[in-house]
Amino acid sequence: MKRNQVPKGENLCDHCTALCCHYFALPIDQPNNRKDFDYIRWYLLHKHVHVYVDHDDDWYVEFQTECEELLPDFGCGTYADRPQLCREHGWPAGSCEFFADPHQHLFRCVRDFEAYLDERGIDWRWKRRPTVKQEGEAQ
Repeated sequence: MKRNQVPKGENLCDHCTALCCHYFALPIDQPNNRKDFDYIRWYLLHKHVHVYVDHDDDWYVEFQTECEELLPDFGCGTYADRPQLCREHGWPAGSCEFFADPHQHLFRCVRDFEAYLDERGIDWRWKRRPTVKQEGEAQ
């Protein structure tokens, strides 16, 4: 359910599907050279890994993995003792994924990221080295 579908007067958090409990993200430096671009391409070649830029132009690598304490009803199995990071997420009210898409740019696969670089005219490709034939190899 999207925020605009929640009936007026109802608590929005009661309709949350715990989007924030299905991944974690770590900040990374903004890429600015071929080596940086290549690292991001490598991240994106792995299953369940995304990279995104938030609305403050900060870069993150995101791991799509569910919290082990997430309950079937989207509650928290350790709510009273949950980490402080969880307590602060979405506060002030309205700053979580349920309210707005946190991504300015989301790269779900290496092709998304390469297209982003190409659209901006960024030279990210490594030059191929010529193959040296070994003695005795067919021509």
